[in-house]
Amino acid sequence: MELNKPEEVSFPESDPRRKRLKQIFNEKAFLKRKPGEEPFKLASGGSSLVFFDCKLVTQDPEGISLIAELIFERISKYNVESIGGIQTGAIPIETAVAELSFIRKKPISGFWVRQERKTHGTEKWIEGNLKPRSNVVIVEDVTTKGNSVFESIERVRELECNILEVISLVDREEGARKRLADAGYRFTPMFTISEFSQKS
Repeated sequence: MELNKPEEVSFPESDPRRKRLKQIFNEKAFLKRKPGEEPFKLASGGSSLVFFDCKLVTQDPEGISLIAELIFERISKYNVESIGGIQTGAIPIETAVAELSFIRKKPISGFWVRQERKTHGTEKWIEGNLKPRSNVVIVEDVTTKGNSVFESIERVRELECNILEVISLVDREEGARKRLADAGYRFTPMFTISEFSQKS
């Protein structure tokens, strides 16, 4: 029986695929500078000595395969029709999940949200197969304060879609979770920054 809402549980730490994916993040994406060195500039406008270059994982064959499996197995348990998020971080995630969903015979369509409206042709904000009033999961590679997630939510809500869950690969734990909770959205990160700030 399909569920209309996701279970309020995190991605299981004991899952060997999650453990392997964490290794890949550590090897490829988790960058750390020493005190006194120039910090990384973040998309949120802040700066930090820690940076996650998630594109190095979502463009890695094993990395994106594991991400797709973990997300698909979670969201296929309830009634989700579309998956997507803001460009460019969400694009490889939603594409991989959509492809896997077809292989597993539980198709979920993909879409992505432009940061600027298309200036020619259809002049759309959203690319892909998102239909009005769909049940949707929003995905993001890294969340900090949640600004880009709310950009996605705004565009998706314009189509009167029902947002079942927001999933992030890594949550930097700088306010996104509280903002989303306060707005009434369920937020599930695959990993948090605290898991990488210590030796794994």
